[in-house]
Amino acid sequence: MVDYLKRRDGLRKIIESSSQVAVFLDPISIRYLSGFSGSNACLIVGVAKEIDLLLTDSRYTQRAKDESPDIEVQIGQEFIKEIQKIFNKQSIKKLAIDPTKLNLFQAEALADGDRFELVKFKGLLTPLRSVKDEYEIKQIKKACAITADTLWFLINDLRPGINERKISSLLQEGFLKRGADGLAFASIVASGPNSATPHHEPSKRILERGDMVTIDCGALVNGYHADMTRTIFIGSCADWQKDIYDLVMNAQAEGRKKLIEGAVAEDVDEAARKIIRDANYGDNFVHGLGHGVGLEIHEPVFLVKDVKTKLSKGSCITVEPGIYIPGKGGVRIEDTCLITENGAEVLTPGSHEIICVA
Repeated sequence: MVDYLKRRDGLRKIIESSSQVAVFLDPISIRYLSGFSGSNACLIVGVAKEIDLLLTDSRYTQRAKDESPDIEVQIGQEFIKEIQKIFNKQSIKKLAIDPTKLNLFQAEALADGDRFELVKFKGLLTPLRSVKDEYEIKQIKKACAITADTLWFLINDLRPGINERKISSLLQEGFLKRGADGLAFASIVASGPNSATPHHEPSKRILERGDMVTIDCGALVNGYHADMTRTIFIGSCADWQKDIYDLVMNAQAEGRKKLIEGAVAEDVDEAARKIIRDANYGDNFVHGLGHGVGLEIHEPVFLVKDVKTKLSKGSCITVEPGIYIPGKGGVRIEDTCLITENGAEVLTPGSHEIICVA
């Protein structure tokens, strides 16, 4: 059972010195704080808990009652006007918002000229959401287990002649068969020279002997995401392919080793990146080392240069170095990891060594 009131109480501590209420219009924040999973809603969380209110429309009357029993629910249409009426009655003037979660129109409508002061907190929920509670960890572990089981089952059946799109469809079928709600994101299947594109969209290209094939995929369970990548070989492995694979494998192992409570995000990125840079492939590692995973597939904390956030026990973060050589191919190895008091627990199990099939 999720204690949504506890989450809202955590938010109250963040806003209590500067605002009277926090206002949310984005589905992810609303789901995190109330459990409501509908697509159209507004949530207000007050410094005084009696103010807490979830507004949605009549399509979701029963869902709101079922998913959010610990908060008052109001059914309506024009949410911003409705909450402004409430604020006027209660002499509320200072509203905490996350400017990264509202568009300009919504912010201007909330402010209503200068009637309400918008107190901006960039990443308002990040301190809470970056540390997963017991329920969240359970869902992420389920999603990761389904992802790993499906991927390894599929890898064993890969052969020359199958195309990228077919592999992508088989992944989705496998996730659903094993109990997932759907895809965490559109699966990446990149073979041969296509594997040099980190976010390649699956095409009709047919796997050939000698290909590297990068598969980046994840299952979705109860709103929570998994993220896992492996690069495998079809039939044979050339020396240059083995060289970059070994570099990425070693960098990934170093990143996982550094993923501990108290580590600084950019330092973890640098530890893995240095291995690749020292081998003269620094320019071929074109993205950050990793990112948080939860209700969103990419969320704080990000393992990248200039992010000085210290990592916390209970955070779920990916470690995914890569080397991409245009026109030839690329390698990426990724795991979703949970930071524990004993270091990083890999939630997406499976070999990191070279795997050559067919």
